[in-house]
Amino acid sequence: MEKPDWIKEKGYLHLSPSLKIGEDWKRYYYNILNKEYVERYAFYPLIHTVLKDRKYKKGDPEKHKHKDSRRHCHFHKETNEPERTYKLRPLHYASHMDALVYGYYKHLLNKLYENKLKENPILNASVNAYRKIPISKENEKGKSTIHFAKEAFDEIKERVDSQDVCVMTFDLKSFFSSLDHQFLKQKWKWLLGVDELPKDHYNVFKACTKFKYVLLDDLRIQRKNKKGRRLGFDESKLAKIRKEKGFKCFFESNEEFRKIIKEGKLRIYSNPFFSKEKKNIGIPQGLPISALLANLYLYDFDLKIVNDIVTKRKAYYRRYSDDIIVVCTPDQSEFIEKYIYDLVEESKVQISKNKTEKFIFKNVTYSPKHHEKRLTCCKVNKVTKEEKETPLLYLGFEFRGYKTVIKSANLSSYYRKIISITKRRCKRTRMLLNKTPEAKKAIYINQIKKLYNKPLKIKDSESTELKKQIRKRYSLVRNERGFYEFSHYPVNNKKESNYYSYVRRCCMIFGEEHFMNQIRKRKHVVFTAINRHLHKKAD
Repeated sequence: MEKPDWIKEKGYLHLSPSLKIGEDWKRYYYNILNKEYVERYAFYPLIHTVLKDRKYKKGDPEKHKHKDSRRHCHFHKETNEPERTYKLRPLHYASHMDALVYGYYKHLLNKLYENKLKENPILNASVNAYRKIPISKENEKGKSTIHFAKEAFDEIKERVDSQDVCVMTFDLKSFFSSLDHQFLKQKWKWLLGVDELPKDHYNVFKACTKFKYVLLDDLRIQRKNKKGRRLGFDESKLAKIRKEKGFKCFFESNEEFRKIIKEGKLRIYSNPFFSKEKKNIGIPQGLPISALLANLYLYDFDLKIVNDIVTKRKAYYRRYSDDIIVVCTPDQSEFIEKYIYDLVEESKVQISKNKTEKFIFKNVTYSPKHHEKRLTCCKVNKVTKEEKETPLLYLGFEFRGYKTVIKSANLSSYYRKIISITKRRCKRTRMLLNKTPEAKKAIYINQIKKLYNKPLKIKDSESTELKKQIRKRYSLVRNERGFYEFSHYPVNNKKESNYYSYVRRCCMIFGEEHFMNQIRKRKHVVFTAINRHLHKKAD
């Protein structure tokens, strides 16, 4: 009997001990398969954190200075207070055993959901996110966003041969946090084909909707540093738990966890999402089952668009999570836009109308002398209806019609990341020089090569062939002294990947090499950052 795909070992710290799945996975397997066990199972609180995704955008002309310039930080006209432009992404993640339970029920529901989609081939092709869609019959590997973007762009090119093409993009607002619980419950029962949810399924449903959580910052050391920021975790306590108990966890035992809560040192929060009617809505983003539930929630939404827009009006529809793209003729655009707005309200989700965009693709003469034309993308102004040449942004790409490139915001994020990592390496070197003045003032090239180039390769000790460095994982093993220590073991089922390899995949899938030109400055950025930060005074 092989280990199922849904039994996965997690590496993060949580409120409950980490699991040693290894050869003991069958014990967890049979427990979770026992419906009575899941009926009585008590889920731990989730851990909540917020990811900040910095945005480089224009200011609001009504309240910001420098309204025409694109910035990371804008200043208010009246108060002159800075307002940073970033998108907050709330993330909740479950304890290790809870994640296995969620993973199993995702596995059960996903089989049924996939069977429902396959009943309608057009619907099956329209829903892309959080699914494994084989590249071809010969290649069983799943498609990525690169494949989905190329399919949409190819569809536009094919349609423009006969007439102008209209492309509309929609964005669902606060997707996971706005799902109606009763509507989700109805879809869950419909998928199972029952009038009432079985007790084990109902317990999982309650855990997804009436969830509790703690803040990750509350688990950090309470005292603050000079800049007012909280310090990191109590590493000495975490190391002691690993060494003496043999697992990773914030607490030594459940008793200590409960004691901390009773003493008021750790606050437990409830589901923070509410509707306008003051009813609890939403599910946490980050659970193994969350993505499937989001797709299931929009099953009727997708089906109606496929039947009324794709089948009857021959439009092209794709939904990747909360990103929707529709390709149609210009005369159909107003009807389809209103239809989707009405359907969104009926489906009890919200849409960001200010993010809805309309584009016209047509062949435009770009060289009057030679009468040469090329496919061009023009954005339609919502108010004036004027057309301005602007690329279509979709799944991390900018499509201009005659050329496809990687989204500039993604490249900026890549360059900021390598500068940030290089800056930290330089700081470590400066701190080392303070302690050991005779040490070399240097950043070694092999330490930063993986930041801007393909995965680092090393020579094998027994042969001259270059082999990729094998990624390693670890488990806690008891040593002769009775303490636990890390024991590393290789994992060969995953290939190393970084931004360089992502760009190479873009070249391979699109069949064009110009994507590599977009990261041609990667080495220059790294060495410029070294020259700038290596010679600063130590903090």
